[in-house]
Amino acid sequence: MTRQSYIAVINYLDYNEIHIDRDEFELQLEGHPDFPSLLAFSDALSFFNIENYSYRINNDEKDILPEDFLALVEGELAVVSNKDNKITVNGSQTEDFFSEWENIILIVEKSEEQSYTKSKLDYTYINWGIVTLLFLFLFVYDDSNLVLKLIFAATGLIGFIFAHEAYKKTHGKGTFIPVGVCKSNYLNTDCDLVFNSKKWKIFNKIDLSEISLLFFTSQIVCFILFGLIKNIEFFFEIYQYGLFAFIPVAFLSLFYQVFVVKKYCPVCMVIIASVCIQLIAANLISFTSKKPDISAVLFLIGSLGSLIVLINFRIKNKKEQKDENTLKRNLKFRRNYQFFKNNLSLQKRLTNEDFSSAFVFGNEKAGGTLTFVTNPFCKHCKEFYPVFLKLVKKYSDELRINIFFDIDLSRDDPDNRTVHVNLTNIYINSENKIAFLEALSGWYDVQGYSENKSGWYQKYSKYFGNSENALALLKGHEEWVSSNGIHFTPNIFINDTEYPVQYERADLEFFIPELLSEN
Repeated sequence: MTRQSYIAVINYLDYNEIHIDRDEFELQLEGHPDFPSLLAFSDALSFFNIENYSYRINNDEKDILPEDFLALVEGELAVVSNKDNKITVNGSQTEDFFSEWENIILIVEKSEEQSYTKSKLDYTYINWGIVTLLFLFLFVYDDSNLVLKLIFAATGLIGFIFAHEAYKKTHGKGTFIPVGVCKSNYLNTDCDLVFNSKKWKIFNKIDLSEISLLFFTSQIVCFILFGLIKNIEFFFEIYQYGLFAFIPVAFLSLFYQVFVVKKYCPVCMVIIASVCIQLIAANLISFTSKKPDISAVLFLIGSLGSLIVLINFRIKNKKEQKDENTLKRNLKFRRNYQFFKNNLSLQKRLTNEDFSSAFVFGNEKAGGTLTFVTNPFCKHCKEFYPVFLKLVKKYSDELRINIFFDIDLSRDDPDNRTVHVNLTNIYINSENKIAFLEALSGWYDVQGYSENKSGWYQKYSKYFGNSENALALLKGHEEWVSSNGIHFTPNIFINDTEYPVQYERADLEFFIPELLSEN
């Protein structure tokens, strides 16, 4: 690989909006002992905490390739785009890709920090609280035409909420509306069918949910602006006649539901009802009109501002939808068993298959084995451990499950040795070996908190005993780990083969059933 591969990787990262220090990246590459191999690029990406995975793929498996990836083409990495049944390599369309590539790809996965930072605080309730307080302030600030204000405020907010729900449904998002209401044979309702049906060409070009959302958004914004300048009458005067423009849209929607789709949409009905109530109220409840002064300008500002917000909202929604679709496709790709099996066959194999010193669970006579190498002080082990416990519980009848501690008995650390010895004694002395699994789980929870450790020691002290037997067993762990060249934890072995590092450890549970079905 040459400079061409480096440029391809940088372009691929830029496309995925992952930004790194290029000079440092190049330095890490050139300093790698295997440069310029694929491993050097993978390790350099890992240095920057960029999760990346390499896969070997046969040509007959090309149908589920991701949309964008790096591939080895004639000895060099290239950016490949796989969209609409067209393959482009480094920006140029080609029909010879599958005859030139080396059946190896590299993909990256953006972490939450790299893709976006999602606030832990849900601002939805705060935003609605601010809007509610603002409306209450307006009613106190100017109590004229109070009945009409209440009607418009209530129907405007209800219309906005349901227009937003309609928008979410149109774009495949979940809503708070019960499924039994939106889809019922008894009521002859089906919101999804109404929103997503394209039986009329006009609905291929017009999104009524967006029109409704813009209508109610601009209405709320203008209502607030005119309320603040105490000229709400001008707002009512505009909508007294402007609401008539919504009547054709309402009739179009009703006709479409009754005669074309032949299903009803409760969400649409609420929106139409809200507008009808506003129309009737604005034309039946009298109010005194005031001079427009700057109100016309405010109306334009409110309407245009709402339009800009909606456009930005639409762009953001499309980006989120694209990211979600990409994530789903990548998950499908990563969890394909045939790919996993191919990669598993390329992994390191155990040289020492003597499991006699292991902590054993499950069926000792089973033909298949699952081996977990861990350390009581390993944070990554703590993250995987709940998945491991789930596998023990689910497949204990079909697998022999081994646990080895990665321990260095020559290490001068009495506390480290004591924890290993105590856990080993729990395994040796407990009648129900599940006590060991629970103790290890409990230790993971308290290992970093000195004030909580006393409770753990008190709970399991009844199992503590002579350290000689425990040390003898741990000596077997040390020899087994050393003879198999294991240098990090957690490490997992399926039968005699190391679990591929390209896969998330939590993905293991998706492949166990397939592995068992082949035995």
